[in-house]
Amino acid sequence: MVRALLLGIAAAFVALTAGAHDPEGKWDYWFLLQRNMRGASCCDGSHAHILTDEDWRNNGKRYQVRVGDRWYDIKDWQMLKPADPNPTGKAILWYSGQGDGFIIYCFTPSHET
Repeated sequence: MVRALLLGIAAAFVALTAGAHDPEGKWDYWFLLQRNMRGASCCDGSHAHILTDEDWRNNGKRYQVRVGDRWYDIKDWQMLKPADPNPTGKAILWYSGQGDGFIIYCFTPSHET
């Protein structure tokens, strides 16, 4: 009985937090499985942001992403180590914070190469 209750609570938590990246919920499981090249989780349920084509670029050496008015370089370790191909067809940036507390967890372009 306790186990069933815990499983129900865990499922509710996953459903609530994963919905932050995908309002329709069709890619929730994919978002939660993602890891960066260091093997760290990309997501706590609210860090993923789907980017427009204007908010990311490749300068020939590395990817860059725009958050607000600022461009950030993506380090090699921040690149997504995909569990499965990106189902959204869009670039995705996992980050949190602002200003000095800003951190990028993961990035994937709209297509993996």
